[in-house]
Amino acid sequence: MRRLAAAGAVLLAAGLVFVLAGFGFGGGDDRYRVDAIFDNASFLIAGQDVRIAGANVGSVTDVVVTPDNRARVEMAVDHRFGPFRSDADCFIAPQSLIGERFVQCAPGSPRGTELHASGGHAPTVPLANTHSPVDPDLVLDTYRLPYRQRLTLIVNELGAGLAGNGAALNASIRRASPAIEATQDVLRIVDRDRHVLGQLIDRSDQVIGELARRRGRVSSFVEEAANVSVTSAERRGAIAEGLRRLPGTLDETRGSLDALRTLANRSRPLLGDLALSAQPLNRLVGDVPPLARAATPALTHLGRMARVGNAALRDGAPVVKQLKQFSDYAVPAGRLTRDLNESLRANGVVEGIQTFVMNIAVSLARFDKSSHILPSYVVGPPDCGAYASTTTPACDAHFVKGAATSTNGSATSRRAAARTGREDPRAESPAGPSPASAPSATTRIPASPTVPDVPPPARAVERVLDYLLG
Repeated sequence: MRRLAAAGAVLLAAGLVFVLAGFGFGGGDDRYRVDAIFDNASFLIAGQDVRIAGANVGSVTDVVVTPDNRARVEMAVDHRFGPFRSDADCFIAPQSLIGERFVQCAPGSPRGTELHASGGHAPTVPLANTHSPVDPDLVLDTYRLPYRQRLTLIVNELGAGLAGNGAALNASIRRASPAIEATQDVLRIVDRDRHVLGQLIDRSDQVIGELARRRGRVSSFVEEAANVSVTSAERRGAIAEGLRRLPGTLDETRGSLDALRTLANRSRPLLGDLALSAQPLNRLVGDVPPLARAATPALTHLGRMARVGNAALRDGAPVVKQLKQFSDYAVPAGRLTRDLNESLRANGVVEGIQTFVMNIAVSLARFDKSSHILPSYVVGPPDCGAYASTTTPACDAHFVKGAATSTNGSATSRRAAARTGREDPRAESPAGPSPASAPSATTRIPASPTVPDVPPPARAVERVLDYLLG
């Protein structure tokens, strides 16, 4: 069961690596092709990583068997790391404990000569410069029965077989020395992480058990991964083009990231102020629910008022309609009123009325202990200042021409006034001096004890109007 789970994990990891290889290394023409010959390339498959100085620079494109039963590992790496030279070195190393591998290479130094293609193959790192891995489980299996007994037999037979073959033994030891050193490093790491490995094995049992219970889903995942790999392989050109354009996109994004960094630096004081304001904001948010509860009655009352207001608005609709009609009719009247006001203001009518009222008030306001004094001003030609019993056409200032002598009643009243000894205002007012020499004259009207029902000022005004209007 464990081997089956391990094989499934290997297939799963290989599928993921293949997908990643399809996305990242689509076999473009700008990659450098190089091969390496190994004695053993077990668990190394196409799509696994090729590293230089620990960084992924390419992938394994294929693993084939040579006519002399060696493993030719075909690789494609970034062209910046080519060409490989004669002192180049490659070895296969385990990537994880589930059997994954990667190829670690050193392209060589300038002291070496450049490798060239030959025999229809790409430039090839020779077998002498490669090292094959030794799996830790194979080393550990030598300590178990019957492997320990078999190892004893192998050593004994090896001693017998190598008798007289010292040169070959020395060559084998030299070839095996790097592998032994690598094995020692692996064993040292395993011994150091023994506790971790024990926990890993215990947890691996749990993981494998879960995978066994869900083998249907695992199988479906593997199938879907295969479909994804096929689709990625079909579209590897577009994916490679997208990855080719990715550096330019990242360069353009760098400016935006710099601007974002500047914004973040400038926003730090604002964020600090917001942090300081967080506590008052928390108190404010805490006060919102009590405020909402306190505002509920007011909102309820406002709703009732709104209903009453709606009824009032409905009742006021006819009044508003009538006001609208009134406004329609009032606009022409308003325009006429505006024109009238502008005409009155332009012609000085208001000032004239005020002056007239003021003159009347000033005329009636003169009073002493005996009587009222009514000043009058005669404006006209000098010949019209003398008293006359008949109307002179040139001096007639009445609205109706000749009205001063048209009735006998007015003359009779004047004669009666003369007999009673009263002064006629018409005899004094016109007889005054001309406007040029004496522009004004006054008439004194004494109070009359014989007519108590008419006040003296009223009678004086009546006589003046009788004189003026005939």
